[in-house]
Amino acid sequence: MMNRRDFISHSAAIGSGIAMAAPLISAAEDVVAPSKKLRIGLAGCGRQGRTILNAGMKISGMMFVAVCDILPSALRSAKFYLEAEAEENDESVTVAAYADFQDMIDREKTNLDAVVIATPDFLHAAQTREALTAGLHVYCEPMMATNAEDARSMIKLAGDKSLLLQIGFERRSDPRYRHAVQNLLTPESLPVLLGTITHLETQANRRIHSELAWAERDTLSSAILERYGYESMSQYRNWKQYRKYGNGQCAGFLAQQLDVFDWFFGIRPLQAVVSGGLDYYKYGDCFDNTAALITYPFPKRTVRAVSRAWTTTSAAGSIPFEHIYGANGSLQTSLSDEFFRVYAEPGLAKWGEFVRRGDLKKAVAVDEKEDPNLVKVRETGNVVPYMLPMQRESSVTRLHLENFVNAVIGKEKLHCSGEDA
Repeated sequence: MMNRRDFISHSAAIGSGIAMAAPLISAAEDVVAPSKKLRIGLAGCGRQGRTILNAGMKISGMMFVAVCDILPSALRSAKFYLEAEAEENDESVTVAAYADFQDMIDREKTNLDAVVIATPDFLHAAQTREALTAGLHVYCEPMMATNAEDARSMIKLAGDKSLLLQIGFERRSDPRYRHAVQNLLTPESLPVLLGTITHLETQANRRIHSELAWAERDTLSSAILERYGYESMSQYRNWKQYRKYGNGQCAGFLAQQLDVFDWFFGIRPLQAVVSGGLDYYKYGDCFDNTAALITYPFPKRTVRAVSRAWTTTSAAGSIPFEHIYGANGSLQTSLSDEFFRVYAEPGLAKWGEFVRRGDLKKAVAVDEKEDPNLVKVRETGNVVPYMLPMQRESSVTRLHLENFVNAVIGKEKLHCSGEDA
């Protein structure tokens, strides 16, 4: 029999058209021998591509042997960086460099095990399908596609080919998030730790930034820009601000953060009312500020979420976070250790068992010398903060890539398959 929670999640998936006939592939069936390093091609050598290179070079089970980017300086830089690092580690590696993605796939498909895609969003679906068709596993940065139809086509092809498709929703590989899922939000722990869930919240901020410029030597010809889908150099450099190339930074924030609630509770929203606009920037057409009120159908009650994504303020240094509010306490999750906390409501939470078994520890306050002449006045009803028993030692990008590598060699299941994303 299917319980109500499973029924709600299953029904929501079917209603959104995401439920697929193809079976979920979350670990490779034809595994690569563990003694062999996975040979990876990277598409996109910009900011996120460089982040992936830095993280991937620290993973012993993978090596980049091909890179692709239409910007010559970015391509040269990535190739030089990889070969210099290999030489420093007494390895001999020649990295093939390509401007055209299809050219890289055609020439390198017998030399590659997988492709990492870190290009602008509007290219993700087509490039993923090209790589899967060539028999390569794919790690694709979010957003996985710019519309649901393309996303479904990626999932179906990966299933048909029995290949892995990992999407870069990196929170799913963060050990603190995984600890929360496995130890704090179980059916046994949740009623004690948080009690009845009452509200959900997310917030992400980015400080005001200027329109991205470029060096004169990096100017691409009109023919090259047109070939790869861009109208101008300015749009190429600032693609995140244009709907023809993606859904904007606000949508990216919302999708990755709301995925946390889908993952934690296995439940999808019924309704979202979103207010937003191009309120500050004078270029592009994607919203620069959004606020969403979202309704979730929890098994016994309606729970409302507020999600804010602002790209015109650092919000006094606030780090992106997700917050789950309950009658007994609340759980705030974040990619930052400082913002990852659990808070006990005054007088209601009885969390000694969580501390005794090592799932939580009390946050340590900074000791201060007290003046004996001062009259001490204590506030009552303070919220008590708790911490998790671990911190994240590696970058979350590295951890998510490691999970992909381990899934390809059959040691783990994907943390974020196409279906999940």
